[in-house]
Amino acid sequence: EYPHQSLTAVQGDFNDGMEYSGFYFQSNGFYNTYDGTAQNYLTFVSAHETAHQWFFENVANDQANEPWLDEMIATYSERLYYENYHPESVSWWWQARMFDYSPDTWLDIAVSENPRERAYWSSTYFHGAYFLEELRTRIGDEAFFAFLKDYQAQLTGKIATGDDFFKILREHTEVDFSDITARYFRKPR
Repeated sequence: EYPHQSLTAVQGDFNDGMEYSGFYFQSNGFYNTYDGTAQNYLTFVSAHETAHQWFFENVANDQANEPWLDEMIATYSERLYYENYHPESVSWWWQARMFDYSPDTWLDIAVSENPRERAYWSSTYFHGAYFLEELRTRIGDEAFFAFLKDYQAQLTGKIATGDDFFKILREHTEVDFSDITARYFRKPR
């Protein structure tokens, strides 16, 4: 259920999107290049920023020290949007969104440890989406979606941590995913 009475998208004169409580900004460029189809930046950035109403707003996190918690889920929510509403475009999304992804650092690093913007995006957004895709494949849809729902339910109104994320995840599966976390996280999970 959406946590507010309304959601406002504001067209802005900057290069990306930015989430706030009940609204978000999006770049003029996304609107200027919108072609009326689902296969465009405006669509997936809208899905991303809307997902932040749950993962940033309802379930908060330390965006300086653990930005992966909300950005990873918001980025993967783009994939879920396409899967549910435009399944013919899922592979397009993977290619368009992850086009120059290069995992040159861990997922669980603070913003201050990642001074290059492109490296920050690659690790926090894209590395995170790949992690969730691998995790979902390993534990299965039933456990994966039950986990996300429970993560939201248990932590609404709270500040989530990486430890919370993995504690709730383990409540939903007994499948060993330690090899996956070892590839994505520097801190053992």
